[in-house]
Amino acid sequence: MENMHEEQEIDLLTLWKILLKRRRFLFLTVGAVFISSVIFSFSLPNVYEATISLLQPQETSAAEKLIASQIPSGLVGLAGGALGMKSQTNRWMGILNSRTVFDQIITRFDLQTVYDKETVTETRLQLEKAVHFHKSREGILSISLEDQDPERAAAMANAFVEVLDKINREIVMTSGGRTRAFIEGRLEEAKTALEQSEEALKVFQEKNGAVKLDAQSEAMIDAMGAIQGKLLSKEVALKTLLSYATPQNPQVTLLKTEITALKRALLTLERGNDKTENTSNGLFIPTNRLPDLGLQYLRLLRDVKIDETLYGLLTEQYEIARIQEAKDSSTVQVLDFAIIPEKPVKPKKQLIVISATMLAGLLAFFGAFFLEYLETAKINAQTKEQFEKTKIDLIRKKWRH
Repeated sequence: MENMHEEQEIDLLTLWKILLKRRRFLFLTVGAVFISSVIFSFSLPNVYEATISLLQPQETSAAEKLIASQIPSGLVGLAGGALGMKSQTNRWMGILNSRTVFDQIITRFDLQTVYDKETVTETRLQLEKAVHFHKSREGILSISLEDQDPERAAAMANAFVEVLDKINREIVMTSGGRTRAFIEGRLEEAKTALEQSEEALKVFQEKNGAVKLDAQSEAMIDAMGAIQGKLLSKEVALKTLLSYATPQNPQVTLLKTEITALKRALLTLERGNDKTENTSNGLFIPTNRLPDLGLQYLRLLRDVKIDETLYGLLTEQYEIARIQEAKDSSTVQVLDFAIIPEKPVKPKKQLIVISATMLAGLLAFFGAFFLEYLETAKINAQTKEQFEKTKIDLIRKKWRH
């Protein structure tokens, strides 16, 4: 144990002797790197970062509200996930990363000259490195932009939102306008159909006089009108959804299923159950079992009721579409605008100097021992050479004597 302790003391003593011997090399190396790193870090251009924050989109478009109104209440949450905020946020991210947005920013700030690039493609790649998009767990969308000019950094970050709002507004207003125009066309058709059915009923009554229906027939007319109104309303929602969604969309499948069920219910009221002649199992007498005159009057009255119901529903949906189209004019809500940053985020001067100095110290430490090794090896070689020379001289003297 004592021998081992003495060996450790000798090794440490040797270590300190070598470091003291090479202290000039150590100080010069570390000092030179320290000064060089300071000069280098201060020669780098300052880079500033500006950030703008957006609230997650809350409002749905006119088309989405129309479709949501036709979905059962138990599935509204599912519909919101498919048609609402998640898709809106993803659409915003897609717009922000698009070539259209980048090119507008490049043109507005003349970034090809600022970045000193030969082509727009190279400028676009440089801009992609400078801008960062981030969506927090709370739903806040942040746009951060780095630039050597703090004022330009803030202006460019805000410009990204301006371009996003412009493009998104065009998309939403186009979608809302298309929905409104589609419903408006159906509304005109329903109005014309209502006028024609009312005129046909009027002509029938003038020709045949008043026809009295029992309470069950009147109830059947009301039921058929309600079903037909719901059917046509859901068909409008389906056509609107198919204008931008694929047939595989779960909401498309849901609406198709409901339309099929409504058609089946309407067919049952019109034709009855073919499997039995007993009407006690049903609520209403099928229309195909009424007298001819009563059947004609029933159908005319039914058409009027259906057209009235459809016209009322389309009028309501048309007003909703118009209101939503006007509200969609503002699509982006800014939480915090980008302001001119006061301090640069790059370069990390202290980190550069400290890291370079520590690395230089480590390399100088090993370099000192390497130099000592070379010197020792050289001395050993010279000693060996001198020993060999002395040995040869002794041998020669011996042979002479």
